[in-house]
Amino acid sequence: MKLLQLLVHLLTSAAMMAFAFTDEEILDQINDLHDSEAYLEKSVLNDDMSYQAKAAAITSSVLKDDDTIEEKHVTNFYVLACIYHATNEVSNSEIELPSPWYNATSWLREKDYCRWLGITCHNEDEIECSDISDAASLFMTDLTDTDDRVLGICLSDNDMTGHWPAETGLLGGYLSLLAVDYNYHLVALPPYDWFSSMTGLKQLYAGASSWDAPGIPTALNRLTKLEYFDVAYSFWSEGPIRGEAFAGLDNLKYIDIGDNFYDWMGDEASTVPDEFITLPNLIRLYMDNVIFVEPTTFDQYNMTLGFLERMDTLVEAWFDRTRLVGTLPTLPVSLKSLSLMGCGIWGNLNEIRRGDARLNRLWLNGNQLTGTLPPNLGGRMSCSHDLPCRLHLEGNQFTGPVPPALCNRYFQIENNIGQFEVLAGDTEQCEDSCCTCTGFECGFFDELSGYPVFPPKPVPAPSPAGFGLCFSGATLVETQNRGSLRMDQLDIGDYVLSDTSGKYEAVYSFGHKSREISAEFLQITTEGSHVPLEISPDHMIVTEDGRFIPASKVKTGDRLLTSSMHEQVVPVTSIKAVTGKGIYAPFTASGTIVVNGILASNYIAYQGSESYTTIAGIPLLSYQWAAHTFNSVHRLAVLLGVGGETYTESGVSRWVEKPHQWTMWLLEQPSIVSMFLLFVCLVITGLARLVEMVVINITSTVAGLLMILIMSRYYQNNQQKKKSVGGEEAMVQFI
Repeated sequence: MKLLQLLVHLLTSAAMMAFAFTDEEILDQINDLHDSEAYLEKSVLNDDMSYQAKAAAITSSVLKDDDTIEEKHVTNFYVLACIYHATNEVSNSEIELPSPWYNATSWLREKDYCRWLGITCHNEDEIECSDISDAASLFMTDLTDTDDRVLGICLSDNDMTGHWPAETGLLGGYLSLLAVDYNYHLVALPPYDWFSSMTGLKQLYAGASSWDAPGIPTALNRLTKLEYFDVAYSFWSEGPIRGEAFAGLDNLKYIDIGDNFYDWMGDEASTVPDEFITLPNLIRLYMDNVIFVEPTTFDQYNMTLGFLERMDTLVEAWFDRTRLVGTLPTLPVSLKSLSLMGCGIWGNLNEIRRGDARLNRLWLNGNQLTGTLPPNLGGRMSCSHDLPCRLHLEGNQFTGPVPPALCNRYFQIENNIGQFEVLAGDTEQCEDSCCTCTGFECGFFDELSGYPVFPPKPVPAPSPAGFGLCFSGATLVETQNRGSLRMDQLDIGDYVLSDTSGKYEAVYSFGHKSREISAEFLQITTEGSHVPLEISPDHMIVTEDGRFIPASKVKTGDRLLTSSMHEQVVPVTSIKAVTGKGIYAPFTASGTIVVNGILASNYIAYQGSESYTTIAGIPLLSYQWAAHTFNSVHRLAVLLGVGGETYTESGVSRWVEKPHQWTMWLLEQPSIVSMFLLFVCLVITGLARLVEMVVINITSTVAGLLMILIMSRYYQNNQQKKKSVGGEEAMVQFI
């Protein structure tokens, strides 16, 4: 029997080897693919400039006359070629001058798409993005060694633009993982009919992108095997959280819909629907920095956390900076990690004391909680030496000290059986106790303004923050005479640490300054840091090799320059999009400043790039150099005493507003016009830079001459005094 099976296999293989697709046959198959799905247009294949026509051409060129190629290979190659041509250096409504992909290793250059960067055909029960890299190709030798089906696409943070292609649906029920998050300018548009073909998709990561839909679209429920779902900080926003979208998604374990706007539907039950609350296998829920808005009046509404009581499978739930009202609800027994930083809840901790939940991590900082801390609070937390607890209570209105029982569990660390990693509170609770930090030094909350009210009442929407040239008000700087200060405490004239050598420079201006305005920031946490850096995505930061790159291009694992004498560089451990209060951009003479121990620029980059333009891949003009040169006019005016400081309603310095508008206009011009105007501008600002250096040198020279003159005068007076004293002594001796 085995011999017969082997013979059949050999005969089948021989028959397949004897057949090879011609160019015309491959193009016919691609036409048939477009005929087979209603969500695909066939006419686009006749447009030579369409990404579909380009993808069809490269598919036929690479795969024709190869007798190892089957129909599934043509389909998979064509779909991936569509992705490449639709999203690589393609403009859209979000970006006019896109850059190429960061990394396109092997894409379209060889027929074996399983070896392309970000693609896996390796058959495992659960695929992760960490598995998809150049190393993924080690699992196979050629297409015929595997099932040849594309199981995972992981192109996160690859500077993709354009529009995500509906042709992805042709991968059918085989694709298990689709990760395109942190491609900020990558657009996808409804109605997402292609989801109906994605019956095998388990993981969808489209957060921090421009995927667009009015809220959570109903089409989501077509992904019937979905387990992981992330559209945080995307355009799946400004609409309702539709219950129908989650109907039947019983496999969902992970949801991240934070940093978005959703419709207030008149009451809480309609705003957070039952289909969402009763998902039977949901383990992790992230709804941090969510704003609920009435869709006709645009008034904001605050929610209670009552729905959390019914989510009895949750292990972790984070709602940081989502404006809430009311007290803590009874927590699900399964819950181990709860974060409510800066939400505005009130009341006491009785529900935690009385409930059956045993938390391991609890962030309650920055709220309006009152009363004393329950004596048995530590006993309501599940801690061990292997999995120590974190408890943040700072920024509330508690009375009385931290209970001794909590301190006892913390101090056991000395005996290697300690059970608390962090125990944070305010000075009133932590004086003479075991807190690891107090108040704002813990670094996890912003100041709250006003008290929430109940029943829900509309609150005004935040003012626009203008363009992103800023740090948040909670950012820390080191001053020469006033020690460590929050950015919102810094003034013009303060001397701040500005480089890694320990040099301090005066703040001569603020490019952006407003205490009241809130803005979107990237919260970058580095290894060993207690206070994460909150920086606007376009603001530049300095990497290990001395390059100034936009914060949006920093990735987990990147190493940043620090001011520490012990660690010159530190790795980035996490990056998260947040909304912070206060926007500040201090300027120094060198164009750099140390913030939260990290070296950063005073300036922003444009076009999501560190350089203005390149030729043959060589950067000609860095934004750091250009911005510092252009700003020489401002610095020179300050040196000459004519640099008055005024700001727009959105907190932008008048010295910055017009140059920014001019730069945005310049970037929209044809290349030859742009380069000519840039050259003229460089000549003018270069002269200003030269005058600035002369003034600085003259000032230094005059100061030096004055010092020499003073010392010389002092020496002459001293010599005359000595002669006078010597004459008097001689006269005394003579007498």
